[in-house]
Formats: sequence, C-alpha cells, structure tokens
Amino acid sequence: MKRLFGRPETSWLIACLIACGLLFAALFVPLWKMELVAPQYPKGLVMYAYGYKFEGSGRSTYDDVREINGLNHYIGMKKIVTVNEMKMFIPGVAALIAGTLLISFVSWKRRWLQALITLGFWVMPVFFIADLQFWLYHYGHTMDPAAPLNTGSFTPKVLGTTRVWNFHSETRFQTGFYFMLAAALGITVVPMAARRYQRWRSHRAVSPAARSEQRRPAGRGAAAAMVLLLFGVLAATTLRAASPAGAEASATPTTLQQRIDSAAPEDIVIVDGGVFHESIVINKSISLVGRGAPVIDGGGQGDVVTISADDVVISGFTVRGSSKSVSQEPADIKVKGAKHVTIRANRLYDAHFGVHVTDSSDDLIENNIIDIGAATPIERRGHGVYLWEVSGSTLYGNTISHAADGIHLEFADRNGIGNNTVTDSRYALHFMYANDNKIISNTFRDNLAGAVLMSSKELILKGNELSGNRKGATGTGILLKDDDNVWVEGNRILRNKFGMTVEGTPQSAGATAIFRRNTFALNDTGVGLMSNAPITFVENAMIDNTVQVKALSGELALTLAGHDGAAPVAGASQLPNAAVWTSAGRGNYWSDYRGFDANGDGVGDQPYLPRPPFAGRLQNEDMLRLFQFTPAQQAIDAATDLFPVYKYHAVIDDRGPLMEPPPGLALSHGSRFNFRLLGASVLLLACSLLGASRFASVDATRRLRRMLEVSARGWRRGGAQA
Repeated sequence: MKRLFGRPETSWLIACLIACGLLFAALFVPLWKMELVAPQYPKGLVMYAYGYKFEGSGRSTYDDVREINGLNHYIGMKKIVTVNEMKMFIPGVAALIAGTLLISFVSWKRRWLQALITLGFWVMPVFFIADLQFWLYHYGHTMDPAAPLNTGSFTPKVLGTTRVWNFHSETRFQTGFYFMLAAALGITVVPMAARRYQRWRSHRAVSPAARSEQRRPAGRGAAAAMVLLLFGVLAATTLRAASPAGAEASATPTTLQQRIDSAAPEDIVIVDGGVFHESIVINKSISLVGRGAPVIDGGGQGDVVTISADDVVISGFTVRGSSKSVSQEPADIKVKGAKHVTIRANRLYDAHFGVHVTDSSDDLIENNIIDIGAATPIERRGHGVYLWEVSGSTLYGNTISHAADGIHLEFADRNGIGNNTVTDSRYALHFMYANDNKIISNTFRDNLAGAVLMSSKELILKGNELSGNRKGATGTGILLKDDDNVWVEGNRILRNKFGMTVEGTPQSAGATAIFRRNTFALNDTGVGLMSNAPITFVENAMIDNTVQVKALSGELALTLAGHDGAAPVAGASQLPNAAVWTSAGRGNYWSDYRGFDANGDGVGDQPYLPRPPFAGRLQNEDMLRLFQFTPAQQAIDAATDLFPVYKYHAVIDDRGPLMEPPPGLALSHGSRFNFRLLGASVLLLACSLLGASRFASVDATRRLRRMLEVSARGWRRGGAQA
C-alpha cells in the first residue's frame, strides 16, 4: 500500500483543485458562438452552444435558434437539435471532477494515474472541437434535394467565416471553451514546472544547509509560483475570450471609408453604433450593415453615401446632412449606374433628396424612414425617392414625409410600389413617362396631391388609400393626365378637394381607363372630368361627396375651376360623351340617389340623374358652406322637385345605379360614444343659455326701470294737482 499511497504532492493537488473549478464553471457559460448575418437580418442572428444545449442571444424579439432553423429549412439543411454527445456532457464533467478529487486527496505514487487524469482534461476541449466540426460537416452535406433553394454541399467552419450566397456566418469559441482549455493546460504544466524547479534546486552547488532545504518538498514558494503561473494563463485566456479580435484591434481602420476600402468583394462589413462625420463611396459589391443605428453625417457637403457598384447592400444606418444645392441634386444616398442595390431599414433626413437612383435596375428600397425636412420651403425640397431610367425595382414599406414628391418616377418602367406611406409633401407619387408600373396598398395622406400620373401607360392602382390631400388650391387624390391603359381598383379616396381629376385619359385609340370598385367619399368633388376623358366608371361607391361628378374646363394643370351644374352650352364645360357609367346593367352607388328597387335585384329602377342646384353653386359661393347639410340645403333641393324652373340639367346619366355600396366599399362608422362631441355640444348650449339669460335679465331690468320712472312721474303730477 505504501507504494500506491503517500503524502499528497502539493503542486499536483493545487493544480487539480483549480482545474476542477474551471471545468465546473464551464457548465454555466457558452462554449461556442455562431453569428449569422444577412441583409434581411441587419442585427444578426446569434446562437450559443453550451456543452448540453443550444440557445439564442436572449436580446432578440424572436427565438434566434428557431429562426436559424427556419432559414435552414429553405436550403434543405437539417434542424439543429441536441445530439447524444451533448446529453453526456454534464455526466462526463461530473465523473472527471469526482475522479480527479478522489485520486488527488487519496494521493498516489503512480504517475500513470496522473497521466490518465491529465488526458481526461485534454479530451474535453479536443473532443468538443472535433465533434462540433463533424456535425457542421454533416449538416452541410446531407441537404434535402427537394428544398426550395439549392445551395449545394458546403462545410461550415467551426472557427472563422463561412459565406453562402448573401448569408455570412462568424463562429468563435466562447468563455466556457477557454475555461476547459485553461484547466487542461494548468493540470499539465503546473506539476511539470514544479518538478523541474525541484530538480534544478537539487543540482545547485550550495551549502549543506541549502542541500537539506533542497530535499524538502516544494514549499510555499513553489506553490506560490505555480499559482501565479496558472493565474497568468487564466488571465490570457479570459482576455482572449472577451475580445477574440483583440490582436487585430491596432489594425482596425479608423474611418468608415477605410473599412470599406479594406473589405473584399462580397464581404459583409458590420458597423456597431457611432457617428461618422464623412461622406463615403461604395465602389465594390459589399454589404454595409449597421447595428445600433450608426450615423453617417455628410456635414452639408455633396452626397453622403454614393453607390457605384452592383450588388451593394446598405442597411441599418442613419444618414443625414447632404448638401442643399438644388443644381447638384445631392442626396443622402445616391445610386449611379449600379444594379441590384438594396437600401433597407435606414433613416434618412436633413437632405435635399433622400434616395436618388439613376440608370439602374432590379433594386430594392424597403422599410426606410425618409424625412426631407419640414423647415425647408416646399419649393426648395427634393424628392423622397427619385428614380430616373430605373426598371424592375421595388419600393416597399417606406415612410416618407416633407418632400417635394414623396416618390418620383421618370422614364422608369416595370417597377413595383407597395405599402409605402407618404405624408405632408407636395405630390405623394408622381409619374412622368413611367410605364408598366404597379401601385398597390400604399397610403398617401395630407399632401397637396396623392397620385399624379402623367404621360404614362400600363398602370395599375389597387388597394391604396388617398386621403386628406387638400393643401393649396388644387388638392386631389388621383390626377391622371394623358395616360393609357390605366386600371384603378379597390382604392379609398377620402376627404380630398377633388377625389379624382382626369384629362386626356385614355388618349390613344383602343386604350382604356377603367375605374372599378373604388370608394370616393367625403370629397368636395368626387370625380372631375375633362371632355377628353372617356373613362369607364363602374361599381364604385360615391358616398357623401359635396359634388359627385363635375365637368372641368380649361387646362387641368392650370386650374380646377368650379362648375355650376347648368346645362352645357357652346364653349362651356362638358363631360365626355363616350364615358361609360354602366356595364352589364350595373352602374355605381350614389349616396344621394332617391330611386327604388321594385324587383329586388340591387339596381335602381330609375337612372341616376343628378341635378344639384345647391351643390352646383357651392363651388362658386363659399358662403353657402354655412348651410351645407342643414334643412336649408334640403329645402332648396326639394324645391327643385316641385318647381321645374329651379331644376338644373343632369350632369351624368347612370342607368344602373346600385342601391347599396358593393361589398367592402361602405364607410365604417365607429360605435363608441363620442364624448368630445357631447362635451362641445354641452359647452355651446351653456354659452347660448348664458347669453340668452343675460339678455333677458338686461331687458327685464330696463322694463322695471321704465315702470318706476313712469310711476314717479305720475305721483309728481298727482301731487301737483292736489
């Protein structure tokens, strides 16, 4: 037994205790990290690997691991799950710690036991690396051939960068792995160093007293040296874990332009926060991704961001401070001659133009917030998004305000404009010679005009809201001029001065302009037409417009003058003779139609022939608005039915008026009680009663005073006669 057991070796005992503590700590911290970055995920997706589980960052609004598995599904990669090796991690660590402590405190004189324990500590990090790389290889080489996207086989790296299409993954070891590595190094190096130190001391030529000291086991000095050495290793590994890129910090470029210049094509340059007072040029196919809303400030000099290379992505930035020089057309982001550019989730403000794109194609501009600046006079503002000679591009989900034109397309074909919001601008949307474009599900509110479409063809407007566009003298929801083959369906045109004005549309033989299932409601004028606008207008809902339809005279771009509703005479305004108001026996819903439906087919038995004497004069007599929607208006309109001398000629003839709005086109009415209206009504009533009571009291006082004066004069006369 004496050959096996003996006095514990101090250096080995200390090394084992510290190594077991580090290995135990590795149970509670991540061992490995993968960060997945893509243009559609500017903040990145993060997955941590513990010894026994996978976990997201905990800072995202969604489950990062589940999101990564969802992306992997599209390329046919298997779902990331806990494997059998991970289930054995906690029992394996516990067994190694227990065996080490048991053998260390019992002590031994067999070095092979020490070697066995040391080998066990090295197996932990080495097996972790090998097993992780095996599974990464397995995931990348067992792809589902029926997946929607086929990337081919690839091997994700256990340490470093892996790129697949526009995805970019960064992998690195974390604190737990360095704890395991430090434990293995400590239990290997510290006892070995202590033994070497003892042998060195034993061979020194010293005095007998020193030799006797030499024979003693390593004491406090040796133990202290071993502890210092071990803590030095721990400090280095901890610093390495906390800052994996620390060795490269001194070489990191100091400006954003330097980082762009040092990047290779197809790199993803990630910028974490900060303010960069510079203008940048992106002339290579890279992705510039901002995290924490980093700011690029141009300082009022020229363009802030210039993109001149294909396949560039810029996302997650705040860009501000372009020049305001009108002649140079400066912009926060300018794209010149580049294709496949993605501008996503940026905030652009304090600029002349927000996004300025010329001679490009297949771009994506989405989810940006663009505010040109309310303090800038509207005649000095640039456009929010300007496309000139741009094709095949998509504008989606942008929010634009205080611009000249929110979105301006010129000589730009085959583009899609969807789900954007434009407010407080001159024109929300402006087309000039822009063909084959689709405008779907946008909101254009509180501008001078909503959609101004001129000299264009093959246009689709569907599901948009155009409301409150009434600033200035000519506010209109939709303005069409000299367009061909226009399809307008499912739009809500509300509370504008003119819901829609049309001139020269369609203008070519055989072309059409069809308006179907739209809601025109609460506009001063629902539809204004020039005589050269033979449109097809069917199954729309015309609800409570002051004037439902009116003829326009003169050049539409110069004036939208009023029409008194009188019978047209030579040279006067008149509606187009070829306009179609009824198709297949169905016309439109008119809220002021007073006919009947005897056969119950949903179509009125009499044509809709509007003769609006009150509304017809309203455009020229603004004082009449005081009596709008009052009994006075109803009396005037009723008088026209009784006395034909006051009757105006019909403006249009809809021979199939609908009795109810088509499904989905009726205005919604809130059911909640309007306490604000009640309060205002009570306040007005109280003021009226107070005024009436005051006048009544003054009048009563005057009467009483007069009666007293009369009585006094009578008494004086009676006294004088007596």
